[in-house]
Amino acid sequence: MHKRRVKSISWCVAGLLAITLVSAEGSLAATPPDSSPAPSPASSPEADDAASPAPPAPTPSEAASPTPEPTVDGPASPEPTVSETPGSPTPDPSPSEEPSPSEDPSPTPSVPVDDLGHDGPTLPLTREMPGGPSARLVTTYGPQPVFRFPFAPNQRWGASGSHADSDGIHRGAVDFAPLSSADKKVRAVAAGRVYRVTCGKGWFLGVDHGGGWMSEYYHLTNAQSSLVGDWVQAGTYLGNAGQTLPCGGTPGNSAHVHLSILNLATDVPSGKRHYISLNGIQFDNYTLHDSSGAYNGVWRNLAGSTVLTSRHVTCCLRADDRVGPVNVSSSLPDAGADGIDDYSQATDWNTDIDRDGRPDLVGFGPGGVYTARNTGDGFSAQRRAVATFGTAKGWERSTNPRMVVDVNGDGRADVVGFANSGVYVATSAGSSFSAARQWVAGYGAAKGWKVGRHERVLADVTGDGLPDIVGFGEAGVYVSRNTGTSFTAPALWGRVMGSASSVGGWLSSRNPRFVVDVTGDGRADLVGFANKGVYVSRNTGSGFAKPQLWVSSFGNERGWTVASHPRMVTDIDGDGRPDIVGFGSAGVYVSRNTGSSFATAKRWSASFGYDSSAGSWRGGRDGRTLADVNGDGRPDVVGFSATGTFVALNRGTSFGTSSRWTADFGSREWTAGWMPRSVVDVDGDGRADIVGFARDGVHVSLSDGSRFGAATHWSQGFGWGAPSGSWRVATHPRAVSG
Repeated sequence: MHKRRVKSISWCVAGLLAITLVSAEGSLAATPPDSSPAPSPASSPEADDAASPAPPAPTPSEAASPTPEPTVDGPASPEPTVSETPGSPTPDPSPSEEPSPSEDPSPTPSVPVDDLGHDGPTLPLTREMPGGPSARLVTTYGPQPVFRFPFAPNQRWGASGSHADSDGIHRGAVDFAPLSSADKKVRAVAAGRVYRVTCGKGWFLGVDHGGGWMSEYYHLTNAQSSLVGDWVQAGTYLGNAGQTLPCGGTPGNSAHVHLSILNLATDVPSGKRHYISLNGIQFDNYTLHDSSGAYNGVWRNLAGSTVLTSRHVTCCLRADDRVGPVNVSSSLPDAGADGIDDYSQATDWNTDIDRDGRPDLVGFGPGGVYTARNTGDGFSAQRRAVATFGTAKGWERSTNPRMVVDVNGDGRADVVGFANSGVYVATSAGSSFSAARQWVAGYGAAKGWKVGRHERVLADVTGDGLPDIVGFGEAGVYVSRNTGTSFTAPALWGRVMGSASSVGGWLSSRNPRFVVDVTGDGRADLVGFANKGVYVSRNTGSGFAKPQLWVSSFGNERGWTVASHPRMVTDIDGDGRPDIVGFGSAGVYVSRNTGSSFATAKRWSASFGYDSSAGSWRGGRDGRTLADVNGDGRPDVVGFSATGTFVALNRGTSFGTSSRWTADFGSREWTAGWMPRSVVDVDGDGRADIVGFARDGVHVSLSDGSRFGAATHWSQGFGWGAPSGSWRVATHPRAVSG
């Protein structure tokens, strides 16, 4: 047993010298997404190496013979119309709050503890890990979990520097102490499975976060032993800060939690515990750095500024409320909340730039296109891959759609951008992109093409495996065939689904249109959501036929709107034919593809809808998408509600009950316009994971088929905070897509 030693406390106490503390709220200097000089702005988004202009292309305002939209009367499918009165703002289901534990009756001082000596456990320990010891063996570090502070958001607690436990060889522990008896609740720093650490005298709790990472909590009173073996979310109540000594050590002057961080891949001598050095480890929005002497350290914010110098436990650090900036609106719809507007995402993005089967990260920054390669457990450092397509060159989301898709058939994703004068392409070389080159003159703002009015999509309409340009202009639909090195001049393939009233008055902001093969002949057809239902224009090989009504559901006359009711065309039942999936007022509706029509809409889920009874999900706030999260080959529903991420698994004929797979990535904290999230398989196991662009970089939560694991740090770039590059959804699209 180590002898207890007590030092004088290091904050303001009556009769003692007051210590002035550095404020934790410092200003952050703006930092561009790259360190290279940004190219000078141009008046219009042109490529660096523009080719000679091609002959003038048809403008979307050309006159055309009238081809009115078909009008079909008949019984509508049974989906409800939109409610007049919005319901409760909390999406369903909203998990019940955890019961408030009883408060520890022992008094809590109004200042933190100041403690020297080994206040951690000193007796031999045994970890009772779920699954047994063999299930916990790891040889390499997984990415660091996104650690929170072990106390509630907006609270201020005292914090020490790092120190070692009795048999540790690394300074792998830190003490946190509450300021008053108002709230001494200690919470899990990250999601994981709770385990028990036992000794001859007693036990305490730990949490296994995956990837070899664990956190352990000593000195707790009212420790929640009932949680052992359970998976818990970050922020789950584990017990109260205290002075208990179930496995030896010293109690300190007042209640606190002795938090240890371990990783089983840490190289330690036999018999030593796998504590990891906390030097440089991030908690919340701060990193801890060692200074001379145990319990001493420096806490810095993400900009690198010192906010607290700890001399043993020192007041104070505030836990972030984790809510992103608000009051950001966008005129471009984003049903999935992934930061890519629905107009651009009418094209299926694929960001695998190096052909290794894993989606990489591609971002459009001020100075061009930036990439970070997917290593399987993280993203490499960001680098500028081509100095085109950035805002410094005049490219804007509101006028110049940009996409990432393989256009030359080599298996590597390329960049395609619709500039004012035409379409530019930068092909991937695996680690960089070629200089942007104009592949066709047309489809640009200079020819009258407008985002929100004239959809432009890349899809294979010829059946040769290469994506062609399909543009929905005023007079109808134009196509430019892909030759592998350029696009042919635009040709009118049909006076259908155009913006002019003479051809139906179709608008992207009101009538979503998709280019997808619904007949199974290998050539993409047109699918459009009109006032009266869903119309299909078949691909004849050289044009598009007159639109036919395939189902009288999902139309504007039934209350479906772009802003509130996302509609998608995807194979939902695994038969190889794309179906219709719509998020209506009362839930999720599906119309199956019969090969010649869409069947009557059926409700597959009573959740994820606009009505209060269906969860009060709102477009522009609560992202909803489809992705296979359990690896069975069928897309499931994934929704980002206020309280976390909810999933309804696809049963083949319906969606199962909606359940929360993680308390992270919810729409209350991950605010629209700032913190986009994608659902995509990043580790190659066949199950879609969550990729989130946070303040401090990129967070990833891997799916195990039944839940999303603890969020981990995969990149320190591409975030909205200044140290991470000041990326903004409104100006800097970022994507990880497969």
